[in-house]
Amino acid sequence: MADAIHEQIKEYYGVTLQSSDDLKTNACCCSSAPPRYVKDVLPLIKDEIKKQFYGCGSPIPMGLSGCTALDLGCGTGRDVYILSKLVGERGHVYGVDMTKEQIDVAIRCQQEQAEIFGYKQPNTSFHLGYIEDLKSLGIEDDSVDVVTSNCVINLSPFKEQIFTEVYRVLKEGGELCFSDVFADRRLPDEIKNDPVMRGECMGGAMYLEDFRRLMYRCGFITYYMVEKTLIQPHDFEIARLVGDIKFYSCTVRAFKVKGLEDREEDYGHSAVYLGTMEENRRYFDFDETCRFIKNKPLGVSRNVAAILKTSRMKNHFTVTGEGETHRGLFGEIALQLNPTQYDKTQKISIKTLNDEMKRYDIPEFMDKVKSIDKLYAKPKLTTMQVNVGYRCNLSCTHCFLECGPERTEMMTKETMDFCLRAFKTGGYEVMDITGGSPEMNPNLGYFIDEASKLGKVIVRTNLTILKNEKYAHFIDVYMRNKVRIVCSLPYYNKKVVEKQRGSCVFDPAIEILRKLNAIGYGKKDELQLSLVYNTDGPYLPPNEIMLENTYRKVLKNEYDIEFTDLIVIGNVPIGRFGQELKCQGKLGSYLKLQSENFNEDNLPGVMCRDQINVDYDGSLYDCEYYHVLGIKPMGEKNIADIADKPLTQREIPTCAVCYSCTAGYGSSCGGNLSHG
Repeated sequence: MADAIHEQIKEYYGVTLQSSDDLKTNACCCSSAPPRYVKDVLPLIKDEIKKQFYGCGSPIPMGLSGCTALDLGCGTGRDVYILSKLVGERGHVYGVDMTKEQIDVAIRCQQEQAEIFGYKQPNTSFHLGYIEDLKSLGIEDDSVDVVTSNCVINLSPFKEQIFTEVYRVLKEGGELCFSDVFADRRLPDEIKNDPVMRGECMGGAMYLEDFRRLMYRCGFITYYMVEKTLIQPHDFEIARLVGDIKFYSCTVRAFKVKGLEDREEDYGHSAVYLGTMEENRRYFDFDETCRFIKNKPLGVSRNVAAILKTSRMKNHFTVTGEGETHRGLFGEIALQLNPTQYDKTQKISIKTLNDEMKRYDIPEFMDKVKSIDKLYAKPKLTTMQVNVGYRCNLSCTHCFLECGPERTEMMTKETMDFCLRAFKTGGYEVMDITGGSPEMNPNLGYFIDEASKLGKVIVRTNLTILKNEKYAHFIDVYMRNKVRIVCSLPYYNKKVVEKQRGSCVFDPAIEILRKLNAIGYGKKDELQLSLVYNTDGPYLPPNEIMLENTYRKVLKNEYDIEFTDLIVIGNVPIGRFGQELKCQGKLGSYLKLQSENFNEDNLPGVMCRDQINVDYDGSLYDCEYYHVLGIKPMGEKNIADIADKPLTQREIPTCAVCYSCTAGYGSSCGGNLSHG
């Protein structure tokens, strides 16, 4: 049976598939963009090699200079040659594959690739053989620093033998990093034995719990999930066969390090990334939950501490901690085993934030401020920000308002009229309309038409709503009123965007941006098109100018899209994002990160000083964040109160979320507050 499976796979990859276009699912297609250090190498690799690449992830780690690497199931050698460039001329890379047609391509290109990289001779070796039997290919015990594999191990009927062999050839401290297909349950025989399902990497998918047990038996006591993505079959017959079974493309890393435990235990260790890996000097991602920012201490489990001190990463990290007193299970794992500790449905309140500040010894916001004793709004405000409703066609993970299709709160036409009167009375210059999806308010067209007679209008849209025929006419409304369109596009990469906003949202957003470009938005001075970037985790937003340059380059080159400017906004630890941080045990550490990076130079430009926020029911707030937290302003409480008289200059109360606006480069509805 095993030999028959091998022959099926050889036939499928050597004859049936001539390119990735012949695949019937996206299981063997890399859905996420590779990291920059991999992407930079790809143009240097011959098209003949890249044509028959069938990977489901990017399992090539950082810090490989001078290493010996081994790629299992190397095919035509794409990942081998990426590794070849990253290990450098002093390193060496082995490639193993059982498909002669593909190995022949890899060998044929060997000398030319070495010359492209500027090497005197190839630093690669290719072997025709089985990844289950590395010994017969001459790969010795304790000889390899890193073993990689990209969507291949699932194809083998001898998985335990593979992992046993990998453990044998790895040096102490060596790493296995591989991408493959996993399932949420054990597969029925009709899927396992289907030749197409097996060839497309789903028939041999490992049940995650069985994989954990298998790794343990082979010597890998624990492993770390780097990335996990749901696989969507795009062939009807395959979708029918799969039914409700969920398949995932996962990138996993494991280490051959003595003394590791099967759970992540807390012994008070912390680690600092020194920023010395040339692939990324700003941060290092250990797994999907652990990002090391250069020179920022981060608490780690005893297992991770041991890995950092033993592996090739030992020269790139400083690890501290007494390591003797046991403090229980470490962070994320503890929460997984005790999920009732935090409730995802629990709202993030002022009390929640204050409790976390006390727990992490974070000073009150005004205790950090040296230049003023109290924070005041300007005597005359320029912007009225109006939230016209919480209903939205999306439910984005970063949405602090927790908008979604199920929300019903909507501003009435009467309240809009109060806003218009107050706008004129107060001499405001900008009407900033937000939501939810503002387009879902039935009176939005009226509101825009009237507001445009009084001043400049901004509408914040998620773009995808404009793909719906019911709301597509708003493009004409915006153009007619020369509305500045502020579009949510939290990244220029499809995988990252859909992680934040849900599946099937990136392509419609790109389509709408092209339509807006076609009528002049982003190209004419009077038709401004702003894009909005949101961070996707508990870290500070980057430099706006730097990121804008990257957005321009990628969107122009890959999608022929132009825009006016980029607005970079940091995530505030309230709403869905705050709940997720709380659930993960990261809320306090995120608040501490913000407080430690407080930048007083941002204080004059914080949005609360120059605008008033109006909620859907007419309630006034100093900012959108405060109406989520229920912090009332000092002075008038409702838009009706200022319809016929100017807003009284007010003192602005401060709290923990003020750090979100002032940390690092700062963050406001208009983007970074500083660029230095």
